[in-house]
Amino acid sequence: MTETKKMRLIDRIESNYFNYKESLGSLSREKLIGSARRITAVSEAYEMLTRFYDWEEDSEIDFFLLFRDPLAIVADAWESRKNEIMEDFDCTMFDIAYNDEIISEYPLIGGVDLNLCSNVISFCSE
Repeated sequence: MTETKKMRLIDRIESNYFNYKESLGSLSREKLIGSARRITAVSEAYEMLTRFYDWEEDSEIDFFLLFRDPLAIVADAWESRKNEIMEDFDCTMFDIAYNDEIISEYPLIGGVDLNLCSNVISFCSE
């Protein structure tokens, strides 16, 4: 692999990230909060591409060097993939609701009637 190509790509991704962060400065507070998922996707993609991803193939580097904003491509794909993760989250919430041991594993707020808890748990188990 050509280190020069890799450095060109990393430099471009860093520039993309800097420009993206700069663009956030013009957003209103509400739009900024509404952009949280996108901001997270871009930040995670940036971290992975510049710090953790093992760029092994020249052809992979060459492919991403074709684009003005390779970070946007990866962030879009990552954000889309995170929608699939939301389905896993729904399953996680279901598993919690049907787990009788949760009551004993996590502290409850003071004054909770454990009979009420068992009614709630039996309701979830139906």
